[in-house]
Amino acid sequence: MPTTSTFLTRALMYSTCVATLAVTSAPAFAQGQEADSTFTLEEIVVTARKRAESLQETPIAISAFSAEALEDRGAGNINDVAGLVPNLQYSSSASGTVGASSFAIRGIGQSDFITTTEPGVGVYLDGVYLARVTGAALDLADVERVEVLRGPQGTLFGRNTIGGAVSVITAKPTGELGGKAEVTVGNHARFNGRFSADFPIVKDVLAGKVSFLAKNSDGYGYDNDPAGGGGNLGEERDVAGRVQLLYTPKDDMSFLLSADHTRRRGTVMPLGRVGYVQNAGNAAFDDGGTNSVIPYDDPNLVRYDTPADDELDVYGVSLTSDFGLGNMDLKLITAYREQSGVSGQDFDGGSSPILNQVIDSSQDQFSQEIQLTGTSFDDRLEWLVGAYYFRETGQFDQDVVLGGVPILIYTGSTTDSYALFAQGSYSLTEKLSVTAGLRWTSEKKSVDVDTFFGPFQLVDEVRDETFSAFSPKVSVEYQATDDVMVYASVGRGFRSGGFNGRPFSPNDLFPFDEETTTAYEVGLKSDLMDRKLRINVAGFYTDYKDIQLTATTQNDLGQFVVLTANAGKAEIYGIEAEVQAMPVEGLFVYGGLGYANNGNLDPQTGFTFDTSAGKNLPGASEWTLSLGGDYRFEVGDDWMAMIGADYSWRSRYDHQASNQTATVEEDGYGLLNARLTVGPEDESWKLTFYGKNLTDEVYRVYGQDSMSSQGVAVVWFGPTREYGVKLGFNF
Repeated sequence: MPTTSTFLTRALMYSTCVATLAVTSAPAFAQGQEADSTFTLEEIVVTARKRAESLQETPIAISAFSAEALEDRGAGNINDVAGLVPNLQYSSSASGTVGASSFAIRGIGQSDFITTTEPGVGVYLDGVYLARVTGAALDLADVERVEVLRGPQGTLFGRNTIGGAVSVITAKPTGELGGKAEVTVGNHARFNGRFSADFPIVKDVLAGKVSFLAKNSDGYGYDNDPAGGGGNLGEERDVAGRVQLLYTPKDDMSFLLSADHTRRRGTVMPLGRVGYVQNAGNAAFDDGGTNSVIPYDDPNLVRYDTPADDELDVYGVSLTSDFGLGNMDLKLITAYREQSGVSGQDFDGGSSPILNQVIDSSQDQFSQEIQLTGTSFDDRLEWLVGAYYFRETGQFDQDVVLGGVPILIYTGSTTDSYALFAQGSYSLTEKLSVTAGLRWTSEKKSVDVDTFFGPFQLVDEVRDETFSAFSPKVSVEYQATDDVMVYASVGRGFRSGGFNGRPFSPNDLFPFDEETTTAYEVGLKSDLMDRKLRINVAGFYTDYKDIQLTATTQNDLGQFVVLTANAGKAEIYGIEAEVQAMPVEGLFVYGGLGYANNGNLDPQTGFTFDTSAGKNLPGASEWTLSLGGDYRFEVGDDWMAMIGADYSWRSRYDHQASNQTATVEEDGYGLLNARLTVGPEDESWKLTFYGKNLTDEVYRVYGQDSMSSQGVAVVWFGPTREYGVKLGFNF
């Protein structure tokens, strides 16, 4: 893992290779532009404010990626976007499942995956909120674009977007006959297939689209203990599909019906023991002591004594209805989703049952959103009003072995959430606008928990609680020139309260309150040099209160427990810069820099936790950097080629508020990727050679230090080097 000086050396080398900084959305392989003497950066249209508008005219710190840009970056999964966006970080969460997406933006996130806690960054699929981090690792097959909104988005997106939002918009049926197919082979026995097809059913009235994805890999780690089954870790045996029907009976009316399913069968990420000391928590077991600690963080020297299964099934269906009502538009988004999964984790990372766990979970959700948009006062006012309802039920069953003693915790949960919201943007002059919005949310949550310690039942409780919050936002935007816009905003976000879902006594089953942020932001967006250079900059300050922190600790009875509570407060401030440039025709360079000072986490009154390695928010790096470039050139008369590379780096970070120790911390790492694509100019097919993590960096995506209670410390490892070739066809 590189030190800061090593990083600076590498950054200089890689930046020399790609020539300069810039950002995200380079054009497609054939450049996607008219073949004339004028070459400019493409305009990106986003829907971050629930209406279509230019990225450069949206007063939000937002990064947007087209399908072509994602393909050029080799981003096949939503988690890959983390290396492209300033101050966006990804963790596997403690579940260790490859199917989880736990994001943090500007230091605000949530790594826990139990159904009684909520994420800090909302993930959306075609406007539908995905409530659980498990099942949110969306494969980016057949998408239109991905938008990453930084800072609280409580007014328009609502609950649990206290850090920001990640929105995935899929490609819709076009009504034209066509499609594409792709096959990928690579090391680790990688064999993937993708297919999508558009087709008309009734010309100009009814169109369909089908998409299919299969992923197969032997993973990137190995379990050397036959007691847990042994074999490959991080293994993927996944299939996914989506069917869409678009019905447009009139020009001002449409109905989009979408159904999707994902089936994952594999093994969890490799997890290894990096610390061990014999104490009361493991005295009954002798599995090699320090001899079982992994040397040099090698994911191929893992030892599990519990099954490493990673199974997940996700289903979803949604209906988006759009109606034109003169100078108003009505949108209805109705959705139902469900998932179920089983995963095993060996939290002691060794061959004895010091701390093992198997999770059997299920969840379903229903949501209904109503949006009414329009214009008034000679189009000087653009407004939106809406209502939202969300219901979720979950079951989270934990089969734990702690010091050889079986523990069972059955946690059922229900959430009912209601919200009303409104926002308007008024043009005071041709250049000056103001925006104001407000959202009211009310939620009722209930839990039903049974805890067994060996043959004894410790908890048999049912509890409920109601939470509510107001989320206002005000911003001022000034269009200084046709190509330069500046803005300032202040807004509030909230993450819903809940219950500690792992109680060992009735006293442990306490509710925790909602947490809040008040965020101040100033920004500049500019297209310069005849739109050959794009520079977007944002500065922010966030007052973060009643932070919900999950910690491993001991309760009043001396029992080892995992608790969630409003345990901290912090102030976060920083800056983000994204640059994209086209210095000469065919060459695109891009990059981003993020700084977030989050090292002032303080315990609330009545709470203490170990911050010996720093007072940092969990999973948050102080610095993030991305650099990259693509160069497209002709090969012969009718062929084109593209060569590209990108490098992303993040500084050190801790994994949990209570575990900020040098034993499990990640001291920073960088990932280098590259690709080469060749094919005919008409893009009927193309061949891509790719490499990810080319320096074979070993890095930690999560960690847990239980040295004081169980005498062990463990970490989860990210993917090692991968390389291969893709062959794609368009028809």
